[in-house]
Amino acid sequence: MAETLLELSRFKMHFHTDKGVVKAVDGVDITVDEGEIVGLVGESGCGKSVTSLSVMGLVPQPPGKVEGGSIKLSGRDLTRLKRKEWQRVRGNEVAMIFQEPMTSLNPVFTLGNQMVEAIRQHKEINKKEARQLARETLQEVGISRDGILDEYPHQLSGGMRQRVMIAMAMVCRPKLLIADEPTTALDVTIQAQILDLMRRLNRETNTAILMITHDLGVVAEMCDRIIVMYAGQVVEETDARRLFRNPQHPYTIGLLKSIPQLDRRLERLYSIPGNVPNPRQMPSGCRFVPRCEHALDICREKEPPLFSLEDGHTSRCWLNAEEKEEADRDTTGNTAPSS
Repeated sequence: MAETLLELSRFKMHFHTDKGVVKAVDGVDITVDEGEIVGLVGESGCGKSVTSLSVMGLVPQPPGKVEGGSIKLSGRDLTRLKRKEWQRVRGNEVAMIFQEPMTSLNPVFTLGNQMVEAIRQHKEINKKEARQLARETLQEVGISRDGILDEYPHQLSGGMRQRVMIAMAMVCRPKLLIADEPTTALDVTIQAQILDLMRRLNRETNTAILMITHDLGVVAEMCDRIIVMYAGQVVEETDARRLFRNPQHPYTIGLLKSIPQLDRRLERLYSIPGNVPNPRQMPSGCRFVPRCEHALDICREKEPPLFSLEDGHTSRCWLNAEEKEEADRDTTGNTAPSS
């Protein structure tokens, strides 16, 4: 059985602004095992990217502040690292690829210069050896043309730039690769190529992948396990097959209903009513209650815990309470059901 590589435990990242406190990530529990591919999904504004940036230590503090919990990578709490310690961790142990590589690559330096600099920050080798390693890594991601190291980012297509970013992230063989919407800006054909590449690297190197996306088609194809976030919290978690066959949280059900299907007769596409709540003004009770078609009275009064269902399936919804009557009695002052 694979060991746990990444573990976020009751982790909170809040932003303190002049207009109030933004609870971007509010008590999440997330694990990623060695060699596993985990999808983190949800609408924009649900806290996915802040979660990934927190794992990388890239959230500016202030205004961001860790208000509680921990982020452990191979047992070490990343929230306690100093700046110099982070420089050793990034690239060597955890790396990240972003949605738009043009904002990550420096436009005034060649790809070779950028890759050699990144390699020599982590490996004690000379420029010639670093350049050879860069060339070999580019070949691993399907870029083998002569002179590629002397080209600039603007000379490459979007798909080629994303391949370069994957090569830069993988060159030091990190234990964990975080991919934040890595295919959003690419056409469908190139998306498939990038996903195939990431799957192959996962198999060949046993690098775990945390895939941040709002595209359920991507997670269906890529992921072993799926975590659904809403308004800064995890609302459902299970393996990929079970999530698509038997979703439990109303938000997850709504996301799946909104996927266009070819076998349906022509009808208006479904969309979840309303919007993600203002993170400075969260509703009382369940955070999804203003948009939920199945809300109970208790949903408006008390925030639900994560209920454990079967085989590691969890859902943050009072509808999933094993004893509904006990949940209802809780509104009169009794003890809430255990999660």
